Amino acid sequence: MSGRLFVRGVVALFLCAHAWALDPARSLTQYVHRIWQAQQGLTQGTIYSIWQSHDGYLWLGTQTGLVRFDGIRFTPAERIYPDLPENLFVRDGFEDSNGALWIATNDSGIYRLRDGSVTQYSVKDGLPSDAVTCLVPVKNGDMWACTNNGLARFSGGKIQAYMTGDSSTNPTAACEAPDGRLWAALNSKPEVVVWNGVSFETVPLRSMTRDVGSRAIHCSATGIWVATTGGLVQIQNTQQRVFTEKNKLADDSVLSLAESRDGSLWAGTRNGFSRLRNGELESFGPPEGLSQSNVFAVFEDREGSIWVGTKQGLNQFLDGRSIPYTVSEGLPSNNAGPILQDSAGRIWVGTLDAGLARFDGRHFQTLTVKDGLASNRVLALAEDQDGSLWVGTNRGLNRLRDGKVTQWLSRSAGLPSDEVLALYRDHQGRMWAGTMEGIAVLEHDLFVIPPGVPRLQVHGLAEDHDYKLIFVTEHGAFRVEDGTVHEVLQNGNSLRNVISIFRDPDGLVWMGTYGGGVRLMDAGGKISTIAALRDGLYDGEIFGFTLDKQDRLWMACSKGIFWVPRSELRAFAAGQKKRIVSNPYTPTDALRVIESKSGVQPVVWVVDDGKLWFSTIRGLLVLDTNRMQFNVAPPPVVIEDPLVNGRRERPDRISSLAPGQKNLEFSYAGLSFVVPNRITFRYRLDGYDKDWIEAGTRRDAFYTNLPPGPFQFRVTACNADNVCNEAGSAITFSLTPHLYQRVWFWPVAALCIALAGWLAYQLRIRRIRERYDLILSERSRIARELHDTLIQGFSGITMTLQALAGRLRGSEERRTLEEIIEDAANCLRETRRSVAGLRGAAGPESGLASAISDAARQITETKDVRLKLRLEKGGRRLAPEVEYHLLRIATEAVTNSVKHSRASTIEIALKYSQDSIRLTVSDDGHGFNQHGFGQHSLEPDSGGIPIAGHYGLIGMKERAAQIGAELEFRSDPGRGTTVSLLLMTGRAAALELVK
Repeated sequence: MSGRLFVRGVVALFLCAHAWALDPARSLTQYVHRIWQAQQGLTQGTIYSIWQSHDGYLWLGTQTGLVRFDGIRFTPAERIYPDLPENLFVRDGFEDSNGALWIATNDSGIYRLRDGSVTQYSVKDGLPSDAVTCLVPVKNGDMWACTNNGLARFSGGKIQAYMTGDSSTNPTAACEAPDGRLWAALNSKPEVVVWNGVSFETVPLRSMTRDVGSRAIHCSATGIWVATTGGLVQIQNTQQRVFTEKNKLADDSVLSLAESRDGSLWAGTRNGFSRLRNGELESFGPPEGLSQSNVFAVFEDREGSIWVGTKQGLNQFLDGRSIPYTVSEGLPSNNAGPILQDSAGRIWVGTLDAGLARFDGRHFQTLTVKDGLASNRVLALAEDQDGSLWVGTNRGLNRLRDGKVTQWLSRSAGLPSDEVLALYRDHQGRMWAGTMEGIAVLEHDLFVIPPGVPRLQVHGLAEDHDYKLIFVTEHGAFRVEDGTVHEVLQNGNSLRNVISIFRDPDGLVWMGTYGGGVRLMDAGGKISTIAALRDGLYDGEIFGFTLDKQDRLWMACSKGIFWVPRSELRAFAAGQKKRIVSNPYTPTDALRVIESKSGVQPVVWVVDDGKLWFSTIRGLLVLDTNRMQFNVAPPPVVIEDPLVNGRRERPDRISSLAPGQKNLEFSYAGLSFVVPNRITFRYRLDGYDKDWIEAGTRRDAFYTNLPPGPFQFRVTACNADNVCNEAGSAITFSLTPHLYQRVWFWPVAALCIALAGWLAYQLRIRRIRERYDLILSERSRIARELHDTLIQGFSGITMTLQALAGRLRGSEERRTLEEIIEDAANCLRETRRSVAGLRGAAGPESGLASAISDAARQITETKDVRLKLRLEKGGRRLAPEVEYHLLRIATEAVTNSVKHSRASTIEIALKYSQDSIRLTVSDDGHGFNQHGFGQHSLEPDSGGIPIAGHYGLIGMKERAAQIGAELEFRSDPGRGTTVSLLLMTGRAAALELVK
């Protein structure tokens, strides 16, 4: 079915394993009865139909809509199928072999629900009427529908109408018989019709009056059963039989019918429901606890539970772990007393206010004071060697033979007191009686009190390992040995508050106390204490003991009933275990209060078939120790429609979730209705959770802010008996990541950022080149202007001065004029060098190395100086400002060497490395003293002493600082001078590299 996933293998096991039905030997009142009403979440409205889908859900058709039930939660179908109208009046429904749900409505036709879609069939599609009361799938795959205007058959995708006519022929219900014929019940006539393959034949209900109509019909191997307003009719061939209130039918107006797997027929009426089995009728109605009188639906689920729908709720009936016997089952009183099974197999039950009852397996027969019983308050039972039953009362002791009272003994017969509290037959066959005032033994129809017996209230009698009689009181335990009485002590102390005693087959004596736990006397007479809560005992107030065939010691106590393995108790008493584990019988499946009865003996008895009978404050409780666990298959697990970001989605639609749908809520269910509130779950989201999460009985799982990726949500379940469905159910899905969450996003983003940076860099380089070209163009223009104006003017002035100097003859004026001519020539050379510098980067040989080479040659071409050039042409270009400063530093260094050092050789080196540029100018001249070099220049005749007023070295240093370079001078007198500049390409802010 849409909206759910389930493990088909487990469901198949579920279907095969649950071939059970209710135990037919139990009366209706002995079944566990649960009720769900509005307080438990059931929607208001009468329940008209109940069925179960293949995944295990229970579906309820009500006056206010279709409801799905998982044992805990009621879910309106509109939440699962949003297109389904609300408040539909659902009269009937079923699930077909394809998993589609079909529902019949009172006024909207028929709806088909499949894979989240809703399809409606109405009069427009060929239905005789939109008022539909029944849907009947038949073996050939067709479906019949009962309407207010006749029958309709769905076959091969077509709808064909039959029996259309007046309202008296309206069918209310139909069924398919084992022979394949369709039977239909009519609303207003005492007759049914049967389809012969061509037409409908009428079968009158001969015993019904003309005003009787039919409400339901059921086809089975035992015949055709018709629910009418005048009783239940069975049609078997040509025979008809009627069941009415005279036959113990709950009511003559029958509303619904169903058959369980054990062959019982269940009939819902206007006054409860009845079960017909083996010709006997038994009924259950509001006095017994039914939620309401009118039963419109009865259904048996796969686990054998019977479900009953009324106007006021949903009722469930199932086998419990125990079988109760109360006044509802015929027990004369719920104030139960001692229990005993005699050697003939008869079970005797004493009551505290209604006499003695004998159970024959079906019914209780009662003996009271009217039948010769001394009192209706029975306190003790025992059987003697000849099969006689001894009955202790508060007014003496009775002896019964063959179910009749034959003797009445009291104080006059030697009893210490008329109130007999305990009876015991010893290994010699003697009958002992414990009374309010001590004990006595029966000898020759009279009771004899042993010497030394204390006048104390006796709570129980038994024999020890050596067959010595022990009787217990609240003031101590006493042993009768060799005709005398001795107190039994534990470490020199009296055994106080002992209220019960039991001898097991090995001769061990178990004593229960009032609040002090259990005392164990071993074969040697040693007594050990097993305290209550401290040592693991379920309760410290023990009213009685018995041992089952599995060697489990059962104890009746004030908190109910529990058992402990006898071997575990013995190990504890021997000091081999520090704590015991009690196993209480919990009545959660029966919703009953369990408290064992005190003050009666025996309070518990093991009968021949192994069942344990307990006397409680509310009648009798019978436990089958061989069936303490329901032999059920693991509960099927279903994952319901998940919520994705608060929106309900079908599981097959979340296989790939869009980005951002990261908040999920999963609801799941364990579809076993035996003890649904004790089904426990665990779940895990593979891909997110590291371990299984123990959810207990919680049926929801929440995940928020899930990361992108593939996931699988898995759920497993265990029932109350710890039978687990380890395969569980699973749903697989994936969460698509946002663009930025994809694996490739950040590498691609980094690549894009790098590309953007590279493009920005290229754009900047382009702009720098454009600026550089503009600078070069401007420099070329300035060079041209200088050449055409300043240089030409200087040249003319120089030539004029030279002509003038040639006319002067050795005068002082001529020498002065020659000096002027020389200065002018120097200025002209400097100007030409500047022009060369401005044009140095423009030609094909442009670059720093070429500019330095040209400038050095111009400076030294008229001097007797040899020039050595080791200039690398780097693959990198510098910013024009940087190249200009380097060129000026180089020319200044060469000029100083030419002017001042009287050098014969000048060497210029330019080297490029990966992260630096080094410029070196060295000569072999006189050198100078480095002290104070930053403040003075040198004159040729200074003898190495700087002369004030010349600032060439300072200018070189300032230019180096402007471009972030390090300038170093190395010189000593007579050893030449070296000027070294180091420019780090990453240090200077003005440095820009251009490939």
